Amino acid sequence: MESLTATDLLSLNDAARDAWQNTLTDVTDLNTGLGIWRLQERRRTILTPDFLNREYVEGQTPLHAIAKSHGLPIKHVIQHTRELGVTIFRGNRPRTIDNEEWLREQYLDRARGIDDIAQEIGTNGNVVIRHLEALGIPRRPFSARSLTALNAKLDESVPADIRAAVEGTLHGWLRLRRFQINMVFPTLTAAAQHLDVMPSALASQFHQLEQDIGTQLFHRSVRHSPQRPTARGTALLQDLDNSQVRALMQDALGSRLDPLPAPDAVDFATAVVDGERAALTVLHPHAPPPQRLNIPSPLHPLLDHLLTQSDQETSSAQIHTATGIPFTTVYKQVKRLEAAGWLTSRLETRAERPGSARRRTFYSLTTAAHQAASTITRRPAAPRKTTAPRDETTDTTAGPLYEIPGQET
Repeated sequence: MESLTATDLLSLNDAARDAWQNTLTDVTDLNTGLGIWRLQERRRTILTPDFLNREYVEGQTPLHAIAKSHGLPIKHVIQHTRELGVTIFRGNRPRTIDNEEWLREQYLDRARGIDDIAQEIGTNGNVVIRHLEALGIPRRPFSARSLTALNAKLDESVPADIRAAVEGTLHGWLRLRRFQINMVFPTLTAAAQHLDVMPSALASQFHQLEQDIGTQLFHRSVRHSPQRPTARGTALLQDLDNSQVRALMQDALGSRLDPLPAPDAVDFATAVVDGERAALTVLHPHAPPPQRLNIPSPLHPLLDHLLTQSDQETSSAQIHTATGIPFTTVYKQVKRLEAAGWLTSRLETRAERPGSARRRTFYSLTTAAHQAASTITRRPAAPRKTTAPRDETTDTTAGPLYEIPGQET
């Protein structure tokens, strides 16, 4: 019953050492009679009825955890527990729903789904079904219509358009949140890129939202014109900013609630749209100068150069040298200004360009552009880095170099 040290073993003769080793084997080997008896006595001492009731029944400690912590084989623990008449549960312990009236209210009055109720109380759907049967509550047919989101009813204090978008729908709150985010951006495509969804999918969601509410909510963006909410859409955005509605949306979406975009993300998207598709004011030869000029920011460096050289012609090569704008971009910009009545162009004559060299195209401001330029207050140009050319079609950092007093550039 006590341990022997190595010194004790050395003091024994061979016969005594062999006898001690055989006894040790009999005690520790579970295949021997002595080993089995010793294990049975140990589990009988540890796994008392009070212990199992406290740890397993009430404490819900799994049997495999009890076996591991006390160094007992799991099959012996299960066998002894069964011999004591304790019910053994396979897998996760089913939870008992103590408040039967609460279950009746949740399932019947609030029309919540079985899985939704089970998730809230930390059990599985079979436990909820078992208690519904015990209460004699008839179950709803198994379909999507039995989901909690489709049966939820909002309080009458919630605005009507919010209730129309949410009640009886599966993803109403998600569509409302995405509508909020979409209206911050100038185009639906920019909003879809921010949300990392396909523009077609986002358009389908807004189409469904407008069908649920029963009216158009925003005017789609067209060339040179950003999207904007209708009067009903503006009212909906105001309702969504209500503290009560925000709390309801947070509860409904949880971790799926997309945050509103940061101002820099909106500014970047707006700058890209303004640079690629913003309207350029068209100048007519015999019309008076317009009261308002729209000049997209990527055209500012080129127009500034043209105003500086307004008394003479200039070519694409000269523009490239002076501004650092790539040749391809220069060509696109001058053609855009020419189409809008800001520039005229002429091809160099053979006399001006003798030999076989390729003739250049010269550009100069039109009379209408000179008249419009007289209303422009030029700002000092910021120092330009010349280490590398810059593509002005994608640069969104340069500010306007000129403005009309009291008007938008």
